[in-house]
Amino acid sequence: MDQDFTLIEEITAPGDPNDHHHLVDYQTQEMVSTLWSKYLVEAGSQKITSGAAPAMRRVSYSLDNEAFAGQKLMRGIKAAGRSRRAATFAAALWHPEDGRLVHSAEMVTVFVVPGQGAVEIPDEFWAGVEALEGREIPIAERKA
Repeated sequence: MDQDFTLIEEITAPGDPNDHHHLVDYQTQEMVSTLWSKYLVEAGSQKITSGAAPAMRRVSYSLDNEAFAGQKLMRGIKAAGRSRRAATFAAALWHPEDGRLVHSAEMVTVFVVPGQGAVEIPDEFWAGVEALEGREIPIAERKA
């Protein structure tokens, strides 16, 4: 599963492993969402000169398998596509020993200027995404 993502890291699931409880949805969502934040920083979201800042517009989560407190897990994220005004990121959390998916997410991200609302994705940010991804990601054509 590692080859499917651009940014990948090993983490330890929160909680005391002696409690023997499985993680609940908000815990796995947080592990994936914090990776989204890290990705945005690595792509250069702090270097945007227009004052626009990334904001999660919509997210969908899917829980596929259990994970337990204290377990080692892997998490990954990549850019899945973009339009002029939104970017979609795909993320996942899985068991490293067998690749069993624990949690997957699709995160639609927009850029907002305070007092103005959503704006086009800043060019300097998208250049950072493509550098991080190591590939060009063209703007999706609008369907008629």
